[in-house]
Order: sequence, then C-alpha cells, then structure tokens
Amino acid sequence: MKRSVWCVAVLVFALVHPAMMPEALLAQEGDSAAGHWAGEIEIPSSPLAFDVDLVEDDAGWSGDISIPAQQLSDFALVDVTVDGVAVSFRMPQIPGDPTFTGDRDGETISGNFTQGGQSFPFTLTRGENRAAMAREALEGIDAIIEQALADFGIPGLAVAVVADDQLVFAKGYGKRDVENDLAVTPETLFAIGSTSKAFTAFILGTLVDEGKLDWDTPVIEYLPDFRMYDAYATQHLKVRDLLIHSSGLPRHDMSWYGADATREEIYQRLAYLEPTRDLGEEFQYQNIMVMTAGYLAERITGESWEELVRNRIFNPLEMSRSNFSVEASKTDDDHAEPYSVDKRTARHIPFLNIDAIGPAGSINSSVGEMSQWLRMQLGGGELGGERLIEQATLRQMHTPHMAISSYPSSQRVLTLGYGMGWAIESHRGRFLVQHGGGIDGFISWVALLPLENFGVVVYTNGAGMNPLPTAVARTIIDRVLGLEDGGYLERSLEAVTKAEEAAAEAEAEAGAGRVADTAPSHGLEDYAGKYTHPGYSQVEITLEQERLHVAYNGMTAPLTHWHYDTFEADEDDAQLDGTKAQFRMDTTGAITELLVTMEAALPPIVFEKMAEDRLSDPEFLAQFAGVYKMATQIITVELRDATLFGTVTGQPTFELEPKGGTTFTIVGAEGFSVEFLIEEDGTVSTARFNQPNGMFDAVRQADDAAEME
Repeated sequence: MKRSVWCVAVLVFALVHPAMMPEALLAQEGDSAAGHWAGEIEIPSSPLAFDVDLVEDDAGWSGDISIPAQQLSDFALVDVTVDGVAVSFRMPQIPGDPTFTGDRDGETISGNFTQGGQSFPFTLTRGENRAAMAREALEGIDAIIEQALADFGIPGLAVAVVADDQLVFAKGYGKRDVENDLAVTPETLFAIGSTSKAFTAFILGTLVDEGKLDWDTPVIEYLPDFRMYDAYATQHLKVRDLLIHSSGLPRHDMSWYGADATREEIYQRLAYLEPTRDLGEEFQYQNIMVMTAGYLAERITGESWEELVRNRIFNPLEMSRSNFSVEASKTDDDHAEPYSVDKRTARHIPFLNIDAIGPAGSINSSVGEMSQWLRMQLGGGELGGERLIEQATLRQMHTPHMAISSYPSSQRVLTLGYGMGWAIESHRGRFLVQHGGGIDGFISWVALLPLENFGVVVYTNGAGMNPLPTAVARTIIDRVLGLEDGGYLERSLEAVTKAEEAAAEAEAEAGAGRVADTAPSHGLEDYAGKYTHPGYSQVEITLEQERLHVAYNGMTAPLTHWHYDTFEADEDDAQLDGTKAQFRMDTTGAITELLVTMEAALPPIVFEKMAEDRLSDPEFLAQFAGVYKMATQIITVELRDATLFGTVTGQPTFELEPKGGTTFTIVGAEGFSVEFLIEEDGTVSTARFNQPNGMFDAVRQADDAAEME
C-alpha cells in the first residue's frame, strides 16, 4: 500500500516538474515513434540484424520490416501499436506468429521477440536520416572537387549521391568540351566503361527470374557452338563464370580493341585465345566473357543486348537519354568529349567505338539518369513500386563469388571478392559494392552501400593517370558516414607523381636490351604482307617510302628497326607505341611469321604470313600449270578452279597451298614446298622443290615436249 502511494506521488510530482520526468515517460509526451529503427534479435547462434520503419498517419500506425539474412525486404507488419512507451507489431502469414513486444526509452526500443513458443531479446535504435546527413555532409564539397580537377589536370567531372531513395546531390564541374568552353552538367553524357557490366549481369538475372536461365548450368547447354581453347572449360564453364572472371583467360583485350568485328565474330575467337589458368583457379578480369554473357542473352531471347537493356532497365527507370554507342552520344547536345591526360595535361582524342564488345562496357549515361539505377539497386530491385528483378537474384550480384588475390595496402579498404558485375569490399568496416570503368577518354566509378542506404556515382572525361572518380567518391562516402577524411585525394596525387617519375625513368631506359650494329636479314619488301591469327585477326605490314608501317584494328604506326629482325612501333598511335614486332623465317629463309606481344601474361602471339591475293587469282595461277621434269620423274601441275594440284607419275595427287611470292606448300607434307621460278621475260622455267633432305629443280617442258612424254 505504501509502495502504491509512493508511485502515485512520483507521477504527480513529474507532471508538475517535466524537467525531472524519466526519459521513458518523456517519450510518450515528446518525439513520435515514427521513423526508421535498426537493431538485432539475440538468437543463440548469432545476432540477427533487422530494421523496421514505423509510420503514423490518419489511419493509425503501420510499418514494414527487413531482415537481410533472410532476404526479407520491406515486409508489411500488422497490429502495429504504439501506446505511450509500449510498442508492438506482428509479421503476418509466417509460421509461429512472430511478434515483437517492447518499450521505447528515448532513441531505443527493447523487448522480446516471440515465435513458436520461443522468446529472444531484441533491441532497436532509431536510424539516422541518411538523406539529411548526406546533404549536410556535402556542404563545401565544391571547392574540394574543383581543386582536385586543377591538381590532376582532368577536364570535367560529374557526381551524384543517392540516399534514402532520394537524389540528394547532383552536380557537374569543369568542362565537358574544353575547345568550345562547354560546362559539365548533371545531365552530361559520359562513356561509363565497365560499369556497364552490372547491367549485363542484371539482364541475365531477369532471365533467371523467368526460368529461362540458370546460373550454374554450363554455357554450352545454351550455346551448342560455344568453344574455349581448353576442352574442359568448353564443357564445364557455367553461366555464372561469364560474369565473375573465373574463366582462366587473361584479358586478351587486343583481340577486340578497335577491331571491325561483330559481336558474334569476337565470340567465335574465344576458341583460339589461350588461357593462363584453369577454369575457376584464379580471378582474371576478362571483357570478352562478359560480352559473351550479353550474347547468350541475345541467343536465348532473340532480342539484341541493347534492346534488352533498353526495355528491361532504361525504360522502367526513365533513363531516356542513356545509350549504347558513342555514335549516339555524339549527336546529343549535352555530351562530354574524350581526353587523354598525361603529365597533368589533357589532350583531346577521338571517340572509340566499342559497340561489338558492348555488354562489357559500351553504355553512355549521365549521373542524373544513373541515380535511378542506384535507387533501384538500393531498393532491392524495385523503384517507385515497380519491381524489375527479384531481390534474392539481385543480392546474388552483390555477393562475392570469386576471390580476388589482393593483399591490402591499408585497413581502409579490404577487398572481399567479385560478385556478378560488381566488386565487393569492406570500406572502413562498411559493406561496399562498387565497380570502376575506363575506356578511351573516360574514367568512372559507381559505389553502393546497401546497408547504409546510399550510393555515389562519379564520371570524368579524362583517361590515363586519373584516379579522381574513386578518390572523390571515397571522400564523399567518408563525409556522409561521418568518418574522418581518409586522405584519398592527397594519396592519389602522390601516387600519380610517383607514376610520372617511374614513366620518365622507363622512357630514359627505353633502349635497354637493344643489340647495337645489327641489320635486318632481308630487304624491307620481304617483310611486307598480311599476317593472320584466328583469335587476333590480321596485322598488315606495308612498305611506304622505304619504311615499314604496321596496321592493326584501325591503329597504324611506322616501324623503326630495333635489332636483327625485330622492329618497334613509333608513337603515331598511343596504343601501339613501343610495341615490338619480331619477324621469323622458315628453313628456306622466307619470312613466314610475325610475333607480337598482345597479352602480357602470355608469350608473343604468332601471326602467320598470308599469301598474296594474286595467289588465289586463277588468271595468275594459270601460268604455273604445265609439265615439269626432274631427272626421270615427270610432274604435272594443273589448275582446278583457283587451286593448283601436282601429280608425280605413279603417286597420289597433292594440293598446293599458297605461301607467299610464288611459293606453295604441299598440303599434308610438313616441310615440303614448291617455288616456281620466273625468268626476266615473264615465263615460268622451273618448279623448285624444297624438302627436308634438300632442294630439287624440275624444269618446265615445252608443250610439244610434254605431249611427246
């Protein structure tokens, strides 16, 4: 009895003196329970993270719950009750009638979670308003970015920040077109490079949702003509492997870079590209495999990759100006021009068309439109009430599937692995999903922090030594998270300075390894011709004004003699500058091969010299047809369509395959060839047989002599 009287007395006293009221009682008089709350259920195995949104309106209280570990997102609650400090709610249609009952004490709700007769403690803490925090944190960022552009010599930059499903910041800095003094805006189109890969993974994910595709089915079951260099990889490489860089192939980028080839032609070259690792052995970044993922989607649906992305992503997200080719971007009134940055100086360069490799990197977009992509990703595959992909499927893309061998340089960023179209990191203890992109003239970076509900995208129009997108984005991330600045811009500037110094030292030592006072083994005209490799297409060597020139995939450069039969490409084209071209001859002394290092992880690629076009011209070949005599043997050469055949009396007929000049190899007889000798008057006098055991001449017989024989 005395205890009851005492309690009433305290309550009366509190009503008279609010400043002395316990915080729990103040809660019912002050701030509403409405808002975002995050916390854990203390289950025996390990705490189970969850978050709750409570809403109060004229109809009363409502809310939703998300439990990431159970792939539950924004699940509607029922029986939401807030009565003073008491808070309770239930999850409907789930076995065991899961119910939360607790009390609010200021910024905390604690109580018990019950399900199926079991009870576990839970605690929730009021969540932060990330959007408001982001807006406040980005005050003063303009001066930092403008100074960074000047420090690094980058023409222009655009940035957008999304938080709590809102676009909270979008701005352009510097010039999208230096020559015409045009400023970057949030709607300026940039080439986004490899950040396109996430779009391709997303498209395959929608096909998984529709039951048309399975991540773990071998690709060859969908594409019967799929071939890798390695037979085991051909049979066992799975759809997932196309997106996680586990194929065993190194980059092999020069096989497609600048090539005038279709997507299907690049796909067919896979059979001739040598791996450096076994399937699944090691992470090796690979663009052609992601292109193949896009090609797979095309073959399954009958629609182009471009149509799939447009219809399944761009249109629902209202990304109307985003496109798939620099040719389209160039017609847009607000697009960024490409620049190469060297020694803090930007130089305007041509756009590079990479339409064929598109699924790996050809998308162009603005940070304004890209913010829609970020909002949908952070929304678990949904935006504005429209679901584009199942949340569980999307989370597969944000989950590490392939380890990346990377020893950390600091505690700030720890690489966790590669998902599907995304790299996964721990950024200062926070879960980060990110990807960079780079193509001629443009560098980009996109980052998602799904558990913090915000993301950043940064685009620039300066390739080369340009770490700005990542450095600016990480600076923004730290500011929004309320962390001490990580010094990314300062450290990046130091790294660029060291890289410039290293480049200068390498240039000074460029002649190392060169053997002096050597000369080519042949006249320059003998090196001219076309050289081919089934995975790398064709290299053409021409002789112009007493100097050799190389042409490959639209790139050209003059060649300077280096030593012996090796030549070096000069700087007409930055992509070929310094490339060594080594010529090799067969046992007869004829130049037959060209060796070029196209992939740093492999020995030089061997291109075989092609026969001149005239060696497939029936009119030219007709002059070699006739009868030849070697000692007592009679050899008859005849022309069938555009192919020469030879017959030695009493022996099977053999086919002659053009080799070069007037030389033909004997098909099926390695080391055997025939060279037809032409006199000054233009007549064919001799068929010279080159064999492992020597050289033998067969003299051409006059027509009447041949008839007598």
